[in-house]
Amino acid sequence: MVGAHYDTVKGVQGVDDNGSGVGVILEAIESFQHKKMPYTLTFVFFGAEEIGTKGSEYYTSQMTPKEIQNTVAMVNLDSLIAGDKMYVYGDEGEDGWVRDQALDLAKKKKLNVETNPGLNPEYPKGSTGDWSDHAAFKKLGIPFAYFEATNWALGDQDGYVQTEKHGAIWHNPEKDSLNFIRSQFPGRMEERLHTFSILLIELLTHIKEPKK
Repeated sequence: MVGAHYDTVKGVQGVDDNGSGVGVILEAIESFQHKKMPYTLTFVFFGAEEIGTKGSEYYTSQMTPKEIQNTVAMVNLDSLIAGDKMYVYGDEGEDGWVRDQALDLAKKKKLNVETNPGLNPEYPKGSTGDWSDHAAFKKLGIPFAYFEATNWALGDQDGYVQTEKHGAIWHNPEKDSLNFIRSQFPGRMEERLHTFSILLIELLTHIKEPKK
């Protein structure tokens, strides 16, 4: 399952948060349109993320026990273009196998994607906070990977401050706009959308659930 929220904060274009995630999902849908896969691919566009992940929480509340059991993994795409670095997160320890497979694929494809280095002990290496649509699936015990662009070395080292140059981009009416991002970070949008699209397609193509 792949998900991204399509809503944004009132008065904000939301190019980064989260037009970027929607764009990468659409690219993946087009790529898999005529491919035969060994499993079902489900693409979900969530509403109401910005008011407390209400869309994804409602979605998971409607899943049957069989659907939960049969969901191999969830990939969440949120705010992919403005941050200084590209990341993929997951559960802690061995439960983070989706993240680890994504990192292995990134290395093989020479994609500049890393994970949270764990500078802040509240967010151990490889993990992230429960502030996006992956959290509802995590609560159900569904393994996840979460793609994001930010900078964990800045501010409180919690991933909130995305850039050295302009601080946080998301939720800002001036900064989270097409003109601002293109003028202040030339080429970043194209690079990030390309990189995350490749990584998502590779992960969905090669994902392999660990033997239990």
